Amino acid sequence: MPDLQEFIITIGRQSYPVETRLNDDRFKRINSILRETCTEFDQSLDQEKLLALTCLQLAYKLEKISGSLRSLDKRLNDLILEEKLKRGATR
Repeated sequence: MPDLQEFIITIGRQSYPVETRLNDDRFKRINSILRETCTEFDQSLDQEKLLALTCLQLAYKLEKISGSLRSLDKRLNDLILEEKLKRGATR
């Protein structure tokens, strides 16, 4: 298991130290998503509201991605079933 590393994340006007076992590259990608999401909001909002809106937006994006993955999984399973039925019909 990787050692704990300390990183600094910035949301709005506040920076936060975070200890994590994520490697540098993964943390950079996650932090980039966080920064991008945070910039979708008016930066003059108070810090607490900005944190809440950023969390809600990330949860919304996660829910949207989850729905897309469920749809893709269903479509793939349907295609696999169709292929199995075709193979069975040709034998």
